[in-house]
Amino acid sequence: MIGPTLRKRLIAVYETWLNEDDFGQRYVEVCRPRQDAGVTSVRQFLEVLMRLSSGPHAQVERPVALEHPDSTFLQLLGSPLVTQAGSRGPIETLAHHSLCLHPIPRLLFEAFGHQDQIDSDAQARTGLLTESDSVDSDISTPQLNDPADHVALADTLMMALKSKLGHRTIRSFFTVDVASNGYRLWEPQMRAPSDAGSTLARHVVQTSAGDVSIDLRRYPDDGETHVRAYEWCAELRGVAASELPDAVAYGMAYCLERIEGLPVGGKWDLMTAADCLADVDLLQVNAFFEQHHDAEALIDAGDLAFVWLWERSSGAHPGAGQACLRAALTDLRRRLRTVRTVVIDLKPYQYVVSDGAGMPTALHIEKLEALDRLQSFVDGLHLDAMVKGHCRYIVNRDGDDPKAAMRVLGLAGLAQQDAP
Repeated sequence: MIGPTLRKRLIAVYETWLNEDDFGQRYVEVCRPRQDAGVTSVRQFLEVLMRLSSGPHAQVERPVALEHPDSTFLQLLGSPLVTQAGSRGPIETLAHHSLCLHPIPRLLFEAFGHQDQIDSDAQARTGLLTESDSVDSDISTPQLNDPADHVALADTLMMALKSKLGHRTIRSFFTVDVASNGYRLWEPQMRAPSDAGSTLARHVVQTSAGDVSIDLRRYPDDGETHVRAYEWCAELRGVAASELPDAVAYGMAYCLERIEGLPVGGKWDLMTAADCLADVDLLQVNAFFEQHHDAEALIDAGDLAFVWLWERSSGAHPGAGQACLRAALTDLRRRLRTVRTVVIDLKPYQYVVSDGAGMPTALHIEKLEALDRLQSFVDGLHLDAMVKGHCRYIVNRDGDDPKAAMRVLGLAGLAQQDAP
């Protein structure tokens, strides 16, 4: 039997997971002898249900609650799970296994932490505690070895799950609310560390919406890639003394070494340079190549400026966002005169990026409509004219996923080896 001290501690950790809708994703691979294929969020659980109930070879019937995104999660849990073989009880049974029982090893790992001291070959593989990790006399490994204890703990976690998240709508797991700082995505710590690269002079551009401060950071030259990378950050403030900006625009610029106007390097050089910075930068560059057949021709014509974050605070006046972006690109074009293409990661920030197969149909349609409106708005800014070149849109569906970045770099490396 699991003692009250252990149970209380595990529930406390589990509730922090519920607050973030993150069921220990960072511990997936260290808590299993092989890759842990379990879901790590309610949103992922819903995506799995959507895919299992989609297409001509659907394995389960689509629960009615998933067709109506304003239904609550609790209503979904009470819906029947109907397979080709017939009813298998409520959806709650599946959620109990996926969101409560399966994550227990991860829960134990976080609750009794000291990750830097845990033997990954023994304790992390079993997901159990040693006597030295116990915090109370009623906590011991045998109690955690008993399958009945795991089921009892999962039952307790299920009650916490329903209490904390049961009232939330299906929609809420696929959308992003405005945070206390007025933004959906932007946070002050999103800039590169102060010791990364060399800080260039800050420029301030005056606009009708306020002053835009533009910082540029140059990263060291890489002789092997022949690419110089720059991080640029623009923040608009209607009131100069304001701590938080009214609008932001962040991105990267890549300038290639050229001989008689033509780049010395190409696709592989640009991807290698981006990989030296961050996973998200590599995945942005990869999306550019994958989604535009003329990507290499654009590189031949000039350098690239990527816009990976562009957002206006909910409390700012309309127009602040476009004023910030236009000021940033104008300044960037003056500093880096060879930039000829602007690449914008086009995604409505109010929606969590997900492919259509994993998103309720009504929400997917809403997102596509928002995407069309956003593209029409950006088209009206005529950013191509600002750089005397081109504007291209990408959708980076992988975000900053390190596994996706590793896969992309590996495939690009193989292609480079096969190239003549």
